[in-house]
Amino acid sequence: MIRIDAPGSVFAPDLLATPGGFLWWYVDLVDETGDGVVVIWSYGLPFLPGVGQSARAGRPTPPGRRPSVSVAIYGDGKLVFYLLQEYAPEESAWDADAGTWRFGNSQFTSRRVDGVAVLDVELDCAVPRAADRLRGRISARTPVVRHVAQSVDGDCGHGWAPMAMAGTGTAELTCGGLDYAMRGRVYHDGNAADRPLHELGIERWIWGRVPVEDGELVYWWLRPDDGTPARSMVVRVDAGGVARTIADARVEPGDEATSAAGLGWWRELLVTAGPGAWAVDCADVVDSGPFYMRQITRVEGPGALGRGVGEVVDPARVDLARHRPLVRMRVHNAAGSNSMWLPLFTGPTRGRVRRLVRGALPWRG
Repeated sequence: MIRIDAPGSVFAPDLLATPGGFLWWYVDLVDETGDGVVVIWSYGLPFLPGVGQSARAGRPTPPGRRPSVSVAIYGDGKLVFYLLQEYAPEESAWDADAGTWRFGNSQFTSRRVDGVAVLDVELDCAVPRAADRLRGRISARTPVVRHVAQSVDGDCGHGWAPMAMAGTGTAELTCGGLDYAMRGRVYHDGNAADRPLHELGIERWIWGRVPVEDGELVYWWLRPDDGTPARSMVVRVDAGGVARTIADARVEPGDEATSAAGLGWWRELLVTAGPGAWAVDCADVVDSGPFYMRQITRVEGPGALGRGVGEVVDPARVDLARHRPLVRMRVHNAAGSNSMWLPLFTGPTRGRVRRLVRGALPWRG
């Protein structure tokens, strides 16, 4: 249900014009205490309001028309900053050969230089009604990920590309009173598809990455929407960047729970790959909505290091009409209209109510 690809395969610029497709590039940085940052730059991100609706109505949007950047910062086990910002198409540019992107004033670089994966993210984003912009940089140098065994299941329209991992990165970000600096384990990948997320045949998606002494463990548990048994995939990337799919690996969720927003999820997972087994505690939820959940995970098992990141997605619930007004409150459209409630859900968590009230006052400047 997921195909493993090299970055230059499915991640081709002509996919920007493919109606219903999507591309996103993801990076997270997490330290041993669980503090971290997640950044996603994308075209046609399925979680944007209206993307799924248009596809279900038979009018799928080419991803190049919906560029966006998402930034989440976590401290002391909580979300301390959030921004999902959408741009006009002309405010974005992608040079696939150079491995560079521009979204508004923010610049992204992901390329290979002399056997090293070079990742640089330079953020400069407006924040609704905040006193300052989000500015800063995330940098990492890791071994190039190479020799990935292919895993193809039938007519698979979704490609995953591992790009940088099994290394350390740094982040320095500021916004108003937020001054955030950290050093931690870095993970960078990309996802792309030639069709909408809800048409990929996935009823439920669990993904996670676990830092281990000799590299990184990346796992999926995918439950098909045709009622057939769930499928597992585990990829191990060693300290030199060599990635291998582990035969007969298993991801076994514990008892299913239901979030306050109605999303089914699991507090515990057992990941078995070869002779090793890792118990993944997913109880530390840092982002939760009607179709998506993110956790900073705790892991026990052979060589486990620090903390990991996990997520749960229910594609059928993405962009439903009953949820769309709530999602709009969390998306800042830099080139269009926005929800009046936007300041309550974006920017630094500290001072959100004050920013909302200040923006509503008739004498505001």
